[in-house]
Amino acid sequence: MSSCQDLNESIQLYNEQLVQVNQALESAGDGPERESLLNLKSDLEELLKLTLETVEHETDDDPDQPDAPASGSSNEDDEFALFMSEINALDAPKPEAQPPSKKDDVGVSEQDPFKDLVGSKCSAPHVHKWGSKSYHNALICSLDSSDLEDVSAKVLFINPTHQEMIPCVYFLEGDCKFDDEKCRFSHGEVVPVSELKEYRQPRFELLKRKGCRVLAKHRNRIWSKGRIKQVDFDSKTCKIQMDEGRHEVELQFEDILPMEDDGASLSSDSESNTDSEEEKDEDVVSLEQAQIIQRSLLNPAPDQRLGDWEKHTKGIGSKIMLKMGYVVGAGLGSRGEGIVVPVSAQVLPQGRSLDYCMQLREQANGDKNLFSVEKKLLHQKRIQEKRDSKNYAKNKPKKDVFNFLNSEIFGSNSSLPSPSTSRNSTGNHSSPIDLPGTSSKNLNIASLKLTEQMRRLEMDIEKLSHSLTRHQPGSKMHSNLQRQIADKRREVSEIQKTEYSISREQQLRSDKRKMTVF
Repeated sequence: MSSCQDLNESIQLYNEQLVQVNQALESAGDGPERESLLNLKSDLEELLKLTLETVEHETDDDPDQPDAPASGSSNEDDEFALFMSEINALDAPKPEAQPPSKKDDVGVSEQDPFKDLVGSKCSAPHVHKWGSKSYHNALICSLDSSDLEDVSAKVLFINPTHQEMIPCVYFLEGDCKFDDEKCRFSHGEVVPVSELKEYRQPRFELLKRKGCRVLAKHRNRIWSKGRIKQVDFDSKTCKIQMDEGRHEVELQFEDILPMEDDGASLSSDSESNTDSEEEKDEDVVSLEQAQIIQRSLLNPAPDQRLGDWEKHTKGIGSKIMLKMGYVVGAGLGSRGEGIVVPVSAQVLPQGRSLDYCMQLREQANGDKNLFSVEKKLLHQKRIQEKRDSKNYAKNKPKKDVFNFLNSEIFGSNSSLPSPSTSRNSTGNHSSPIDLPGTSSKNLNIASLKLTEQMRRLEMDIEKLSHSLTRHQPGSKMHSNLQRQIADKRREVSEIQKTEYSISREQQLRSDKRKMTVF
């Protein structure tokens, strides 16, 4: 009888617990807590059924007390019927509670293979700022399996080689004030699970080779390249000569990652040498070249060619740039986005402040070439050309000076030739002019005039030669000055011929006078 009472008390206790579980289910949301409550409810229901079956079995086995079992069984039947009605009443308003749990079970079963990856180590890709992709050892922090066809993982790199790969300490503690894009350090890099590779275990036996290349951890948590100088396997320390700075450091094995290939890097360029990737690289290069050419065609033609100063040299710089892939007319840089026009040298006024220079530029309406050296040189060149032309016009001899001598000194029968008549006589092969009819006085005056004219011409030639040195060979002004110098020298040669003729005539007259006296 006592055992039946104990069982009845247990049934009441189970009913109370079941009511509490049902109340908790009403307030619980979707998640692991609801799943645990549903499991507890099913366990309580099964336990109640087993307890009731035990009570019925004991009442059936007691023949001496027919009334008590009958009353006990009737009470138990009433309690069981009440219990089932309460369960049905609780389950009736929320019949959809069970199907979501089944869906959740299905989702959990589908995510089980990916959940095992969280916390595991792998080799994950990282794309650098300059476009190169490299694989580094990393730790999987979380998974995004919302799309089962494209599952992505967030990883943190174990051996970061650049600042953007270093895990953010404040982010790991949950105190980082910056978002993923603005923080200088890494909040985790999202990569597809399909691109993950196996974790590369450090092979410390490679440290036995002298000069083995390794990645060593700095104080700034960046891993840099170096070479092994000395190894102590007992204390698990080694001395490393860093490639950057050429200084030696002593580190523990835990701060070292041996590189399997001597001289190899972690970049995927050394790991992906297949024909398909080479073809992709060639396509990318050809596409970039086409974009550079198209960009150069769209740019307006510059006033000054890049490397224009090489017309005075052999142009070795332009030849090297062309061999390196530079497209003429495009900008500098690998993508042709740099400058097209060369940077102009700026010379500010001596002894003046920057405020004064900015004021001058504002007065010139923001002219960027106000202090340009090229502009100043061009301005000085124009001033010098005007000055030379004025000097030439000022010192230019009269065109009819010899005609003037013939008309004013020698008269109509003058025998002194002018440059024009001399050239015409030479060109027409006419007979030389006769000087015997000219008086000795006129010959002396003509000789004096010719000497003065010769001196002026030589001064003009000297000035023109000095101006010629200030102009570039091949320029228009340079050619004009050369032509003027040639004309002056031609006039000098003609005057010299005339002087020679006059001096010969004077010498003949002097000899004749002496002979006459004798």
